Amino acid sequence: MSPEASSEASSTPRPAASAAATAATAAVTAAATALRFLSSAWANALGLVAVRRPGVRPPPDVRQTCVLMFAVMPAYGLLAYLSWDRTASGLPGDFVDDLRVLTAAAVLVGVLLAVLAVPVRRGGHALWRAAQVGAVAALGVALSTLHMAARLADTPLLLAGILVAAAAIVVNIALWSTDVRRWCGL
Repeated sequence: MSPEASSEASSTPRPAASAAATAATAAVTAAATALRFLSSAWANALGLVAVRRPGVRPPPDVRQTCVLMFAVMPAYGLLAYLSWDRTASGLPGDFVDDLRVLTAAAVLVGVLLAVLAVPVRRGGHALWRAAQVGAVAALGVALSTLHMAARLADTPLLLAGILVAAAAIVVNIALWSTDVRRWCGL
């Protein structure tokens, strides 16, 4: 083989190798960017649950309020399941649409209350106000459930509505207790 032929043979794989190297470099750069973004998001999330007052434990009312906010999540899950189950029971279209909206609202409110429980423990004023808005929305979902159960004459949905209404009332009262208001900066 002549030196010119060997250089031509060796030059053809190089563009493929450089394309693979460029793709690998782009993948590494994308992974590094994603890791920086995730570490920043993780730091921000940790900032929400970080101790606001180092060395000071929240009062018992604050801790109990947070537990209550987590405890209502299964009740809203039950409500979402029951309303979703009723959509397949052959009801007229108006009722099915209302039940689907009720299902989505129950899931959203249950998750919202559970997510906002930790910031209330931290003691942030704005996050506490957001938890209060979520608790009022939870009460609205409970009332909507009771109305839907009355329209359908559905006993299991009525019982779930009563359970969710009681839980929403307790969470609303707990968020307005004196120790929670004092802890959150009022």
